[in-house]
Amino acid sequence: MAGGAGVGVVGTRCLTLAVVVALGAIGLAGCGGSTMPKIYPATGTVTWKGEPLADATVSFVPSVGAPSDGKTDAQGKFTIMTNGKPGARAGACKVTVSKFAGAAPSMPAAPKPEDMMKMYEKKKKGEVEKGEIPAKFGRPDTSGLSAEVTTEGAKNVFTFDLKD
Repeated sequence: MAGGAGVGVVGTRCLTLAVVVALGAIGLAGCGGSTMPKIYPATGTVTWKGEPLADATVSFVPSVGAPSDGKTDAQGKFTIMTNGKPGARAGACKVTVSKFAGAAPSMPAAPKPEDMMKMYEKKKKGEVEKGEIPAKFGRPDTSGLSAEVTTEGAKNVFTFDLKD
């Protein structure tokens, strides 16, 4: 019986170790995953008084979370980026468009969410440089622009025709 009890203790220890290892592996699998929300392609065009607006910053500002941004090219076309990846989270967004007279404020190539929140807070307070388009377009509460990003990326093509 003593031999049988010894095997039972060893067997119980092995089983306990196996459970601990399995639980640890499950926990680690969760740690490696992304905590960022899923993003979907979002592109579009911005015009100012009917003409393409080049070198403007377009921001999609969700009700919760950091904004996503894109830069217009010479044809006024943009691709929204979130944490350096193309796309925006699904849902309703207020949209801002800014174009600065001089050099635009520097923005990191892959801004972190906290950088985006700082920029958003500055915009919200009206702390923006003089722009080539009316300042109202650079603030989420006054731009009058919005977008509904869907999970169907092909539908996320937006046109913003800005006028005085």
